[in-house]
Amino acid sequence: MKFQILLSSLFFILSGCGNNDVKKTETDKKEVVPTVTTIEFVNSMRLKAPKRGDVFAYGEEIELLVHPKKKSGDIDSLQLWGDGKLVQTITEKPWNLKWIPTKDKMGKHNIKLLAYHENGTVGLLTTYINIKSDKLPDQYSYEIINSFPHDRRAYTQGLFFHEGFLYEGTGQHGESSLRKVRLENGEAISIKNLEQEYFGEGITYSKNRIIQLTWNSRKVFVVDPETFEQIDFFEPQTTNNEGWGITTMNNELVISDGSNILTILDDTNYGKKRSIEVYDNNGAVTNLNELEYINGKIYANVWLTERIVIINPETGRVEGSINLGKILKQSDRIKLDKNDDVLNGIAWDEASQRMFVTGKRWPKLFEIKIEKK
Repeated sequence: MKFQILLSSLFFILSGCGNNDVKKTETDKKEVVPTVTTIEFVNSMRLKAPKRGDVFAYGEEIELLVHPKKKSGDIDSLQLWGDGKLVQTITEKPWNLKWIPTKDKMGKHNIKLLAYHENGTVGLLTTYINIKSDKLPDQYSYEIINSFPHDRRAYTQGLFFHEGFLYEGTGQHGESSLRKVRLENGEAISIKNLEQEYFGEGITYSKNRIIQLTWNSRKVFVVDPETFEQIDFFEPQTTNNEGWGITTMNNELVISDGSNILTILDDTNYGKKRSIEVYDNNGAVTNLNELEYINGKIYANVWLTERIVIINPETGRVEGSINLGKILKQSDRIKLDKNDDVLNGIAWDEASQRMFVTGKRWPKLFEIKIEKK
């Protein structure tokens, strides 16, 4: 890369008259305006590998194969920038570079290539790759500690435990509701039905409010936990403007939308702060649904499966997996739709360190204890 620096000097002319008296005459000062050099960016490269969006395991070396285009100026030097930092500069052929991303974050990592040409132009190429986990998730076994009755009519979309009661959000148009439920017998002691137009989704408790998602109405309700009256509402700001699952993580709200991306909102002004891309060793983990924040990790139901994944919120890496495919006896599944009435609902009793799970229209809710195999 060639830079040109222009320097200018300011001269003062001094003149005197007489034998003893000297007078200094200052010429008009000339204001120097810096010369601005405009860089001409050109499309002078093609990237043979990797392709945009290719997936690599964390710690894997990525080789970038750069081919200059015909009729582009000769390359003087080539720079690789990864995630905003200069990684490597080369000054001779072959124009191939290598990079191992060091930022322990799953998902998108940005790449920028700058080719400095002898004619003063600069070739610019931007792309990205995705990083998946380099480790198998830990597998967890479970033990059923207790089982409790659960309303078979409840199409469970959200669940949390607060001050001795379960709170449940249910879905389907015309069936969606918010409920306060006695754990011991499954009795709903308070119910608020949503209007016909809304398909209820996940719920969470945050700062003396209940936050309830709707599926595709672009509306999240803020509800008084005592009266169930609506206080406020806001938009979910997810990748597809849908709401699936929600949980409270410290002073933030975490929302899923059926993709592999979790959206993080401020729990006071509901503004979007960032997102988490979720990957295991096989790639992106999609269909993330109901969520619960437990001891520093995000637990998520994977829709249409009996699997719960345990996600590191700092990296998006799936660190654990729980298979609950056999938790419900076959006799309890007779009236269930195997393609719809799946596991969905995780609640955590922080005070007693108890974990509860259930499913859509399941006849039972379970208290379980998990353990790494």
